[in-house]
Amino acid sequence: MYRKNYISLSLALFVFLAGGLGAFAQDKPVKGKVELQKADGTKAPVADALVESYRTDTATGIGPTTKTDVRGEFNLVGLPQGQTFVLAVSGPGISPRIQPNVKAGQSNIVIVVDEGEGQQALEADVRTAAAAPPPTAATAEEIKKQQAEDKKKRAEIEERNKKAGDTNKIVNAVLKEGSEAYNAKNYDVAIAKFDEGYNADPDFEGSAPILLSNKGLALRERGVAAVVQSSSGDAAAKAAAREKAKADFTAAIIAFEKGLEVLKKAPPGDAKAQAGMARDKASILNNYVILHGLMARLQVDAALMQEQIPVLDQYLAVETDPKKKITTVNNWAGYMNGAGEAKNAVHAYRLVLKESPDDIDAMAGIGLSLFSAGEMTDPKDKVQIQEGLNYLQKFVDTAPDTHVLKASIKETIEDIKATQNLKPQAPAKAPAKKKT
Repeated sequence: MYRKNYISLSLALFVFLAGGLGAFAQDKPVKGKVELQKADGTKAPVADALVESYRTDTATGIGPTTKTDVRGEFNLVGLPQGQTFVLAVSGPGISPRIQPNVKAGQSNIVIVVDEGEGQQALEADVRTAAAAPPPTAATAEEIKKQQAEDKKKRAEIEERNKKAGDTNKIVNAVLKEGSEAYNAKNYDVAIAKFDEGYNADPDFEGSAPILLSNKGLALRERGVAAVVQSSSGDAAAKAAAREKAKADFTAAIIAFEKGLEVLKKAPPGDAKAQAGMARDKASILNNYVILHGLMARLQVDAALMQEQIPVLDQYLAVETDPKKKITTVNNWAGYMNGAGEAKNAVHAYRLVLKESPDDIDAMAGIGLSLFSAGEMTDPKDKVQIQEGLNYLQKFVDTAPDTHVLKASIKETIEDIKATQNLKPQAPAKAPAKKKT
């Protein structure tokens, strides 16, 4: 009896062990790797990421979990063979990622995650995503199309980057060569070099405006040189030089206008790009203003006189350097005065004195301009002549004895006093404040 029971117990134990071995033999691990897709296109293994499993034949409950090692690899054990699972991956610095249709026993699974805030996937979100229908044929086609478009865009970006690199090489070279030629007064070479750089990328706001500004500057100086060189020649030589200068000045205006147009059409860009474009615009308008002044002084094209003030006002609106602004406007006003354009000269000198009331050059300039303007009217404008005399006296009282104009302006003051029967008047004093 005892022996029979022992045999029965042994058989039962054998059956139990056999059943247990069968059960253990049915569990299959799932192996894989988690990689992070970085913004620069590279990938890196994700260490210490949480990998959770969910059976798809049940509505709730989480299965075995594990974490990735330093190589981003994971080994998820205890998954019954024949079952389909959904894996959810989460961890610090990444966005949760759901991997559907995983079967026990699969290996070499690669789960790619994106950068994120490190939140953990919720079971409800995992199961909702797992229940979503697989992509249809149309969706797959759209994905394929999108991939092709992305590839095309990447190729375009690479091409633009390559073109930008090539353009930068050309621009840097011609700027150096053109500047050297300009400083050597070899304006033909300078103009050709600046043109070469501009044509490398005519619409690029980072190089085209400054190249066009430099080209206009070289054209301007070549035109002035032609007039100066012919000053001792006969009438025919002077006329030919003036026509040559007019052609160069006109070409310079076209270059300046093109540069301003490129800046006008340019995208806003960041603060640094905007500051750079503002400087380029001020540089172009500075050169443009002086060009107008020289054309007036050399009397190359009187038709352009109507454009003087608008260009000057544009320049004043964008120039942020007070010293440069005053110097440019004083020079322009001097050209206007020398050209007999007293009204324009007075306008400019008033702008300078508004910014810098003690500017002695502007005092002398506006005094002479007001005197000229008053003399040219019929009858003479005594109000303008008086104001001019006042400024001239203020200049004499303020300017050092070494100033090149001081002696001649003293003589002018005495002449005005004698011929116009006027005396310098001190500016009206501001009314005294009432005592409280």
